[in-house]
Amino acid sequence: MRTTSVVLLIIALVPAVSSSAVAGESVTQTLKAADLFGGYEAKRILLKGDALVLDTRNWRPKEQGRLVTDVIDLAGDGLLAVPATVSDFALALDAATPEGTSVTAQVRTGTTFFPTKDTWTEWFGHEEVKTPKGRYIQIRLKVRTDDPKVVPEVRGLTLSRAVTRGPTMAGTVALVEDKVQRIADSAVRFEYERPDQADLVWMRKTFKLDDVIAGKKTEFEQLKALMHWVATRPNDRHKGWHTGPYPWHIRKVLTEKDGGTVFGHCMSYCEVFITAAGALGWQGRHWAIMGFREASHEVPEVWVNELGKWVFFDPSLDTYYADPKTGEPMSILEMHNTFVNALLKDGEQLQWRGIRSNDTYAARIRALRGKHPITCVSRDYAYGKPTKWDWQWRHGYMTAGWMQLTTRNNWHSQPKPACSRFSSYPTGYCGFPVYVDEKTPVPSRRTRTWYTRKRDLWWTLNQATFRLTRSGASALTVACGNSQPFFKRYLARRDGGAWEPVDATFTWTLKSGENRLEVVPEDALGRRGIASVAVVRYSP
Repeated sequence: MRTTSVVLLIIALVPAVSSSAVAGESVTQTLKAADLFGGYEAKRILLKGDALVLDTRNWRPKEQGRLVTDVIDLAGDGLLAVPATVSDFALALDAATPEGTSVTAQVRTGTTFFPTKDTWTEWFGHEEVKTPKGRYIQIRLKVRTDDPKVVPEVRGLTLSRAVTRGPTMAGTVALVEDKVQRIADSAVRFEYERPDQADLVWMRKTFKLDDVIAGKKTEFEQLKALMHWVATRPNDRHKGWHTGPYPWHIRKVLTEKDGGTVFGHCMSYCEVFITAAGALGWQGRHWAIMGFREASHEVPEVWVNELGKWVFFDPSLDTYYADPKTGEPMSILEMHNTFVNALLKDGEQLQWRGIRSNDTYAARIRALRGKHPITCVSRDYAYGKPTKWDWQWRHGYMTAGWMQLTTRNNWHSQPKPACSRFSSYPTGYCGFPVYVDEKTPVPSRRTRTWYTRKRDLWWTLNQATFRLTRSGASALTVACGNSQPFFKRYLARRDGGAWEPVDATFTWTLKSGENRLEVVPEDALGRRGIASVAVVRYSP
């Protein structure tokens, strides 16, 4: 069961249609394979050239692929819309379905851009929907085969409908500035821990974590200070320090001895860092990764609002990696891309077997010494001790080959189910998802769940977003959505005034000239996320 209050959003990434429709205008829109592939979900679906095909690796009978688009505005207005109704809807699918295969299309429609149970329909066969409930639609394709050697191909689909605009309103409203957050949602569900959970509160108070980050002006500087605190905790990994499943509980891997002693190895330091960050209001996630040389490692990423991205930290080695040109810290995906592009030639794939002893890889890594296309920033600690370690040969960013995500960090409020063990390699423990691409194929026959797109495993957090619809001569209806765990309320301010609580849908009354609106989400602990901003010009 999920323990998050995130409002799931699906921001349209498909081509918009013209907003110049008149009453009853017929509109046709074609979505190509690439448009469909970039949507909300593409499970066991691959983009091959100009077609979508089933990903039949490690195939089992009765499996099927599923593709779900982002929400599409059938009136095609974008951020600033005018009232419209839609009728005479039809969907034509362009697909090749050999014998023993099938592709079926379903749709659901709604009156709001952000789906809710009250404003959206259930899924129906596309032939059943002639008059949508509202102007917004989502499409789901189910793709199946009886024989994994014979797969259907989806080249695209065409949507047709009649769009009728509402009556013309006096005055004009024009969008001047658009800094509205585009939320990347994912079909992968993640379960978050609340910062006020009792064990996190204990950790924050016992180890005076507020003092650790005191005086640091930015989120990233605070997280670096927190990582250094974790990295300098003494390490105790005596044999038999735990029995049974790995103890995902802070009081079992961190004791108060010597200011905090960490039992275990890299996984334990990872857990301590994620828990400490969580206690202070950040959300982190655990990755099992494997790459060259000291091949396996357990590391965290933390969502950093001010950077609008997930950032890799290594609390075992007091390290992060940065883009050498910009100095911006990297996500684990950015590290992965840097590693495989530096190590592999065009057309090559990382070899799973013998990765530690592959002489070709070793020679290429040696040739990169002093010329790695990445910056390592380290304070030279390793497992609680000052250590000058060789990141260009040992762990380094080169462990970011195969990557498996643990899809929850609520280890304290929900201790079970727990994995019986964590594998030395990310090959599918507990069914957690693995990221694969053309250079890192599915690593094992045991691997059951994998994803191939960035948005599947690198979704966005803590954002507010909104859509605008004219509802009067000098009025806009503002419909809000967010991606914040444990969301409580929206705050808005108009023209630089005071922040005020607002409903998820509210009216923005415009004055003549430029009007500025900012909306920010706030969670149950009063922590604010990333704001969206729009400026419109109203001419009576």
